[in-house]
Amino acid sequence: MNIANAPLFERLLALSPFSVRELGTLIATAPHRYKNHYIEKRNGRGKRLISQPTAELKFLQRLIVQREFSSLPIHDAATAYRPDRSIKAHALPHAHARYLLKLDFSDFFPSLKETALRYRLSRDASYTEQELWMLCQLLCRKPKRDAELQLSIGAPSSPYVSNYLMWEFDTRLAEFCEACGAAYTRYADDIAVSTSFAHVLDTVEAEVRRLLGELDYLRLSLNEDKTVNVSTKNRRTLVGLVLANDGAVSIGRDEKRRLRATMHRLTQGALTGEEIARFRGQLAFVHSIDANFVDSLCARHNFSNVGSIGVPDGGGLTD
Repeated sequence: MNIANAPLFERLLALSPFSVRELGTLIATAPHRYKNHYIEKRNGRGKRLISQPTAELKFLQRLIVQREFSSLPIHDAATAYRPDRSIKAHALPHAHARYLLKLDFSDFFPSLKETALRYRLSRDASYTEQELWMLCQLLCRKPKRDAELQLSIGAPSSPYVSNYLMWEFDTRLAEFCEACGAAYTRYADDIAVSTSFAHVLDTVEAEVRRLLGELDYLRLSLNEDKTVNVSTKNRRTLVGLVLANDGAVSIGRDEKRRLRATMHRLTQGALTGEEIARFRGQLAFVHSIDANFVDSLCARHNFSNVGSIGVPDGGGLTD
């Protein structure tokens, strides 16, 4: 297949440091240019495979997302991997509702395969068959010789591409939920639906299962062990945040207690420089969820803000 004359190839070539031969070789071998390692899942639930692309492939993946895919549709219900959204944006729409349904996809990224990417791009863009092949090569990984290309956990393009591939699912489920008087958001593989009307969530769960069967190009299935259906009578959490019955979203009492204890250890000089930097990052994240708590914690220990913690001559401790 001669791809050097394809418009996509020419655009990538003009924006990259590679020669024609180098770019052609990268595209041909891209699905195999990954280094695998494992990390522990939360709560000791096993290990997660991370497949990191080479630096050259990461460059091309970012280039494609920025220059080729910037106009592709992503639904407002998708709250992960977006610069203007956060886990708070995922949780807040559900804080005032009486009932909450949480669903989780199994093996989210690896389940989204070349089939889905080709299907959606053939409807939303005007790429030729050669260009679709190139995009699948560059954005997907081949885990085994006889396996279909799939998105990988570790590629910088996978978050954006996954949101794009979920556009039809998000659109149709959001419309169904709105008609039922329910709110819907999705944070990567975590679905949240809430309502104050009894029995609506059973109907929504059935619709989710029906949609997954109909939109079979997604190859997605639910992780049955993580399905949760609760009301305000129970403790409600979403992606680590606590939904209070007064409609507030919080990091929860246990996490606040841990951060206060860490701040105390810091003021006693018991943290290393690395631990201080990590703590500063944690507080910066929590500030986006509960700014009042973080500001109060800093002020109580004579820090003007999170950035001053551990900074010489910046109002905080040196490390």
